[in-house]
Amino acid sequence: MKRMFNKLWDFARNEQGTATLEFVIAFPFMFSMIVLTFDSGLLMTKYVVLENALDRVVRDVRLVGISNGEAGATYFKEQVCDIAALIKDCEESLHIEMTPINTGALFSPAAVTCVDRNAANPAANSVTPGQPNEIVYVRACLVVDRYFPSALSGIFSVDASGGIQLVADSAFVTEPL
Repeated sequence: MKRMFNKLWDFARNEQGTATLEFVIAFPFMFSMIVLTFDSGLLMTKYVVLENALDRVVRDVRLVGISNGEAGATYFKEQVCDIAALIKDCEESLHIEMTPINTGALFSPAAVTCVDRNAANPAANSVTPGQPNEIVYVRACLVVDRYFPSALSGIFSVDASGGIQLVADSAFVTEPL
């Protein structure tokens, strides 16, 4: 009995392999944080690129104008996607809304409409450029995929297709001609 107790005591005092044990405990957490940081950084980069592209196109539209309806939406999407070259499948994943604001009432934007990648017919873009000296609210919703969708999946809210919705908005006053 004493011999077994001594062997157990020697085993408990043995410090070989403690670094391995610490590595096994800490590595999954640290690796998850690295992956999450990389994934979040790429999403933030896409968001910043979308914001910049939207602001640059809005600046041009403010001065030059845009046609009403789907022709205007197509032009707007093409211009945003040309500037945001980093975003893959931009024109298929981007939804544009352009709405004049009634300055006599409280403005509250409607719920965000994004592209439903599972639907056969996506929601139509709504572009109403507004009259001279009218404030126009512009919103762009882009659905993008994560690079590591299973890593810490509870952090990001995803739509039915597994994509994350990045929403950028802007406003401008339509210049008189």
